[in-house]
Amino acid sequence: MLITSSEEYGNEEKAYQRRTIQLWEEDLAKFVEALSMVLSRLAYGELEPEKEKMEVVKHPKSVKALAQYDRPREKLHDLGAGKLSAEELLAILLCTGTSEVPVLDLCKKIVRSLKGDLSGMLEMTAEQLCAFPGIGVAKAAILMAALELGRRVFLPAKS
Repeated sequence: MLITSSEEYGNEEKAYQRRTIQLWEEDLAKFVEALSMVLSRLAYGELEPEKEKMEVVKHPKSVKALAQYDRPREKLHDLGAGKLSAEELLAILLCTGTSEVPVLDLCKKIVRSLKGDLSGMLEMTAEQLCAFPGIGVAKAAILMAALELGRRVFLPAKS
C-alpha cells in the first residue's frame, strides 16, 4: 500500500511537495495500531495536532518510536529517577544503541547478564562491558564513571 501526502508551498504557481510512505502487508497491523493510538489521543485531547509533529522513525524499536511519555529521559523528568527500571537508567547513560540493537534492548541484555544482581556491575571491567555489541570504550568509560560516582557517594573516602 502506498500512502501519499501533498503539501502546497511557494507563493507563485501552485507547487506541491509530495511524500509517499510504502506500507508492507506484514506491517499493516502495527500501522493500524499506531494510527488508532494517535486518533484516540486526539479524540481525548491528549494530543494537540499543531504542537506535536509526527516523525518518521527508521527503527521501530528505537527510543524515538516510543510515545513521548514512555521515553526514559522524559519519564525521569516526569516521575523521578526512582520510578525507572534499571534498563531505563542505563539507557539514559548510554544514549544510543546500534542499528542492529536498540539501546533499551542492549540494556536488557546487560541487566539479564547480571541475573538480577545489579551490584555485579561494580566489578565489571571495561573489557567485560565492551563484550556487549553496542558498547565500546567510550560507553564503557561512561558506565564505569557513573558507577564510581555512585560508589563514592555511598562509601566513605579512603584514607
